[in-house]
Amino acid sequence: MKRKLVLASLVLILAFALPVSAFAGGLQEGRVIFGGTYTLHDGETLDGDLAVLGGAAFLEQGSTVDGDVIILGGNLEAKGEINGDLVVIGGNANLGPNTVVRGDAINFGGNVNMGNARIEGDQISGEGLDFPLDFRWGRDIPLRTFTGFRVSTQARVLGYLFQCFMLAALAVLVVIFWPNPTGRVASAIVDQPVVAGGLGLLTIIVAPILLILLLITICLIPVSIIGLILLVVAAVFGWIGLGLEVGQRLAKALNQEYQPVVAAGLGTLVLSLVVNGIAFIPCVGWLAPFMVAALGLGGVLMTRFGAQAYIASTQAALPPDEASLVEVPPTDEPEEETTS
Repeated sequence: MKRKLVLASLVLILAFALPVSAFAGGLQEGRVIFGGTYTLHDGETLDGDLAVLGGAAFLEQGSTVDGDVIILGGNLEAKGEINGDLVVIGGNANLGPNTVVRGDAINFGGNVNMGNARIEGDQISGEGLDFPLDFRWGRDIPLRTFTGFRVSTQARVLGYLFQCFMLAALAVLVVIFWPNPTGRVASAIVDQPVVAGGLGLLTIIVAPILLILLLITICLIPVSIIGLILLVVAAVFGWIGLGLEVGQRLAKALNQEYQPVVAAGLGTLVLSLVVNGIAFIPCVGWLAPFMVAALGLGGVLMTRFGAQAYIASTQAALPPDEASLVEVPPTDEPEEETTS
């Protein structure tokens, strides 16, 4: 039962990653704090869950959170009451002597100072945290390429979530160090999606053939390895560029203003969850990540890894003779009469 509460809390984090009401409403909704500060004052009640992602939250004495409190890489100073579970993942929590936690106190990779706080549920921390992904639905899916090797449904789901969150984290790092190149890649894909998709598709078809030919010649094996690495890096970079565009459009749809770093992380997470989720569909699901990868790869190649903006030539260049002609506008001054 307790392990299911842990899984439910982590699912809440995933749900809060789509902040439909994160920055709206008053105290009648759950709150999500992205890198900011939130204070629940004395006598106030938060009717919902509180999630702190890289920010700080202060629960004053006499305040009440009528839900779960989730700390993911953030800080919590609590002196009030928490009517749900307290989950700390890679963060810090300091509980005052008057703090009451009605549910479980779960700590994984964080620092929790319980003090004299009253914990009515169980205290789970460290290696005792176990994820109960013993799904009864589905069946093992065999991989035909390896005889006797099977991938269970729970392993596929874990790999799916891990890949999505790692891509989102990588997107944040990429935009921190290379914001302008990532923006150029996103702009090129949006402005010329047909060109980007066609170029990326052609590269995916031709590049493996060239790499195989290079592998045949023993001397050029290092070149083929470098080429393969660059191809993978370009595809991931293009995926992040698309994620940045998705995040910016989500912010616009929700009437919010996100920093490029937040937009890239959120957009890449949403894009990865949707596209990789479609990949679970048998037979045709692989087309979704394949097409997105082709779009991203084409955008990276069009901008030379984001080094320059892609400008489509819409007009043909004038011939040298016509281009050299300079039209002189007429003047309003009267012409002087010449006397013979």
